Amino acid sequence: MIDEATLAQMNGQYVMPPDASPAWRAACEYGFDMSLVEESLKRTPEERLDAHQRVLDMLFELKEMGGHDAAK
Repeated sequence: MIDEATLAQMNGQYVMPPDASPAWRAACEYGFDMSLVEESLKRTPEERLDAHQRVLDMLFELKEMGGHDAAK
């Protein structure tokens, strides 16, 4: 028989770690996607900074191309 946590994971739902701190639980209950936090924490600080810089570079490039006016 499959337990509820395994079934949730199989269906792509986030399963909070059993040892989650009160702050972690509060963030999850508030609606934060803690699976994204967990994935980010699997990376080194350098990898996270590189990913952040790539997004910033893309946004600056879009702004230079006039992409910031597209929402108006």
